[in-house]
Amino acid sequence: MASILGVETLQHTNGTTALTIDSSGRILQPAKPAACFHYGGGNLTGAAIIPLNVQSVLQGGMTMGSNAITVPVSGLYMIGWYHLNAATSTYTVMYIRVNGSSNSDLPNGWASQNKTSHSNSSFAFHTIAPLSANDTVDFYVNSGIIHGNADYNSMFVYLLG
Repeated sequence: MASILGVETLQHTNGTTALTIDSSGRILQPAKPAACFHYGGGNLTGAAIIPLNVQSVLQGGMTMGSNAITVPVSGLYMIGWYHLNAATSTYTVMYIRVNGSSNSDLPNGWASQNKTSHSNSSFAFHTIAPLSANDTVDFYVNSGIIHGNADYNSMFVYLLG
């Protein structure tokens, strides 16, 4: 026997909207933790935390301070970036760091490298990682050079569940 729940909004008893369903059946989760930032500035040379100085999304309890994103709840998160390599004939190596450490417990890797024969080649990396409430995520250029135009880079963290 099937049941049908005919609602448009699911809320916590305190009134916080957890889920809405629009007339086309799309499910929206306005409180779902998500963050997306860009770096705008000069080209950034290795051994540096990437400044998260251009915000495009910050919702669901995510916070940002000291160029690190703090997650509000424990769960599985998608973490990643895309950038332009600004170096020629050298490796650019980037890390995702959790709580300031590049040797974190991220499954199946936490680093990406790119070697190009010319400047302004794009590279990207993403992974799924278990994070705990109040863990911080930052993005670190270990070596090489990344392009500083905010239109050509993005770093993100969002809760999968």
